[in-house]
Amino acid sequence: MRSSIRYIILPALVALVIFYVTCIVNVDSIPVPKKVLHYDKLAHFLMFFTLSAAIYFDYYWLHKRKPNKYRLLFFGLIIPVIYGGLIEIVQEHFFSRSGDWHDFYADALGSLSATVLLFIYIRMRRKQ
Repeated sequence: MRSSIRYIILPALVALVIFYVTCIVNVDSIPVPKKVLHYDKLAHFLMFFTLSAAIYFDYYWLHKRKPNKYRLLFFGLIIPVIYGGLIEIVQEHFFSRSGDWHDFYADALGSLSATVLLFIYIRMRRKQ
């Protein structure tokens, strides 16, 4: 049980940082260069890539490098994508920010990219 809690701490901290940055921080207080196109979408992509990567890393090591692939996908891809959608809904209805479909797509793409890299890594480890 203690080892399970140890592996939950990093993803939970990443999720809290994402919630803080996407919901609580005032948009006007974030300095954004005018000439950088879609800087916000890149930030969403990187936050959810990091969240999924942290989940995959912790889950992979918790199960001694032999995880159940379906659970791994559930916790590392499905849950973060749902979380990204819920954040956009919460922003729209409860905070002074607006929800954006493009932010949700960037979130999902970040999680999906981490998933693809994980499965490439697993395939490479099996060949060794």
